[in-house]
Amino acid sequence: MRERVDPVGHDAIFASRKGTWLSPQNVRRQWRQARADAGLAWVTPHTFRKTVATLIDKDANAKKAAAQLGHGSEEITKKHYIVKPALAPDVSDILEQLGAGSPKADTVPPRHE
Repeated sequence: MRERVDPVGHDAIFASRKGTWLSPQNVRRQWRQARADAGLAWVTPHTFRKTVATLIDKDANAKKAAAQLGHGSEEITKKHYIVKPALAPDVSDILEQLGAGSPKADTVPPRHE
């Protein structure tokens, strides 16, 4: 059975098997592998910051989001971190159904004079 590692006097959340600080290279390697395994290679720490800012803005406001991220100005948070919703919902599938039973595009519609 493995022996438990005694605390070594630090407050690391994630420590090595020996109870020491993880090296930055190992953290980056493990982070890259975890993202790849989950099919989320595009996720970065910045992605998390944007997600947090957007959720706080949605449920509270941009001022609180800026404070959480440590920004001195909520304008920076609004400009770079809060994801704006699309101006209109994507209804392309509904609109495509409208054209499914219509005449071919190369035919000329009848003129009403």
